[in-house]
Amino acid sequence: MKILALIVIKFFFISALFIVSNGNLDLKESTDRAVFVEAYTGWLGDLSSQGFKIVKEVAGSQWLPSESSIEEAIGAQRLG
Repeated sequence: MKILALIVIKFFFISALFIVSNGNLDLKESTDRAVFVEAYTGWLGDLSSQGFKIVKEVAGSQWLPSESSIEEAIGAQRLG
């Protein structure tokens, strides 16, 4: 569990570094800090909405086989 927490923290930290470096932001400046906070929270919002879409799609998927496919598998097993 500790390893997973470390991976998540590193992921968010490296993402923040990418935003700072790609935007050439100097976090000592208040205007650059405001730009960073806006960009980072926007990225977090996009990340969470995409994650929710994936979870919704996975939760809505039919994971169990249909009855006809089960019957076909049983029939094939009896023949084989």
